[in-house]
Amino acid sequence: MPWKNPNSYPFSMAAVVLNAPPESGVYALRSGTTWVYIGETGDVLAQLVQHLNGNNVCITMHADLSFSFELVPPIVRSWRLDDLVRELRPVCNPPVG
Repeated sequence: MPWKNPNSYPFSMAAVVLNAPPESGVYALRSGTTWVYIGETGDVLAQLVQHLNGNNVCITMHADLSFSFELVPPIVRSWRLDDLVRELRPVCNPPVG
């Protein structure tokens, strides 16, 4: 199932604080047409701030990132993440079997 949210924002502290919700969901980081990383978390805002602070070396190696998110209940977050990683093959995620 493709990415559902058509909105994306620059991956900067200001844009994350203004646009990312402190809620359960999946999120994606892209550079142009390249899917860089897709993650799931109970707090999209907090997790994106951690990435901005350099907690994932692979993400920091990519320039001009944008982010998007989908609000997803905790019970289905990991399933949604696995589906997205299988379909979109982000370069900083390990493959899902």
